[in-house]
Amino acid sequence: MDSAELSKQIDNLNYLLSRISKYLKNNQYVYLRAFDSWQENYNQSAALLNNGKIINLPAFKLNPTDYSPSGKSIKRECVEKFVRTISHQVNRLDDKINELNKAAKEKQMQSSPLAVFFHHDSGGTPIAPPAAKQRVFVAIPDGEADLKLFWQGIQPALETQGLSFFLADRPLIDDNQLCELCQELYSCRLAIFNLAGQAPNVMLALGLAYGIGKPMIILQQQHDTPLGEMNNSGYVQYACADELKTSLRSLLTHLLTSTSTQS
Repeated sequence: MDSAELSKQIDNLNYLLSRISKYLKNNQYVYLRAFDSWQENYNQSAALLNNGKIINLPAFKLNPTDYSPSGKSIKRECVEKFVRTISHQVNRLDDKINELNKAAKEKQMQSSPLAVFFHHDSGGTPIAPPAAKQRVFVAIPDGEADLKLFWQGIQPALETQGLSFFLADRPLIDDNQLCELCQELYSCRLAIFNLAGQAPNVMLALGLAYGIGKPMIILQQQHDTPLGEMNNSGYVQYACADELKTSLRSLLTHLLTSTSTQS
């Protein structure tokens, strides 16, 4: 049983609470037929969750003292106890979902080839950088013409989509810069690489991006030979900044829709 299935049971129990609340507002007494229905609903959820072996929910059982003297209804204090029980179990399920999600995130993060470059907590566990869904990692060569192309062709296309960027345009000179690059690459929405001249800083980042399966866009000058069989998310050849801007805008629209559906 996973987080999604636990969430379904939370929805079911919250719906049960709303049924009970509505009934109590409109009725002075809680008759056996109504309470039996609620109890059966709760106990079915408890049995399903117990079978999943993720969390244990005890069944709710009535005692002889829970009935009214006439035996036709359930005492109000018993109903209130039942409501408290359901609410408590909903909170427990919420906590369990958070626990499962945290464990899954830690497992995924620790299995990342980039985890060695992350900060670590006091226990030595890597701390995953927070996701930056509106930021794009951009690697370009270290040259004046390449920087000009970025500001005239790439940045305007990103701005049209409301995206910020992390620009990797310098050779790496120490481990701190490598750690920053890896953290940004891990957390960003997607990555763009300008392969003009196959600059070392760009090719290094490109290899890391492939290693973690990051969605990416490859940029190459119009007459450059494609770099092998690249299984990237998008490929753009350009002759000038304006052409690059137009093509990149169109590709970003498609790619962002695709990554939104997958996430």
